[in-house]
Amino acid sequence: MKTEALKTGFWGYKKFSVCQYITAMEQEFSAKLLEQDEESRALLEQERQRSQALEEELNALREQYEAQRSEQLLIANTLVEAQRYAESLKAESEARAQEAEQRLQEELAKREQELEQYAERLNQLRELFRSMLQEMDGSAEHLLLQLQDIKAPDRNISLFCRKPELVV
Repeated sequence: MKTEALKTGFWGYKKFSVCQYITAMEQEFSAKLLEQDEESRALLEQERQRSQALEEELNALREQYEAQRSEQLLIANTLVEAQRYAESLKAESEARAQEAEQRLQEELAKREQELEQYAERLNQLRELFRSMLQEMDGSAEHLLLQLQDIKAPDRNISLFCRKPELVV
């Protein structure tokens, strides 16, 4: 408080001067308060705008995060699905390979059985030819002996002739 601004009277300060001083001080403080109030309102508005901008940025980041997250989930699901499909294809190809292997084994066994039957028939045919040849050889031997008996002048000499060996 500035006492020089107050007017003094006989018994102290003049009442009117004190009231004027108080009014001036009050106006000065009111002006300062209004100024501070305006400044605080401006700061509050700035902070509100800043807060709103940050919220908008946060919302944009959330949307971006959600988009990336859904994209990652889609990629993960696609990878899992691709792995399942690959496994199913692998199992299917293995089953087909086993089936083809089984068919080949069956075909091979059938062919081997046919070859065994052909070998058996060949053996039978060889035996048939062998027996026919032996029979023909025996018949030829018998005919040769008969021919020799017919050619021989003396029948008694034919008894002492040497018989050729049977060819086996």
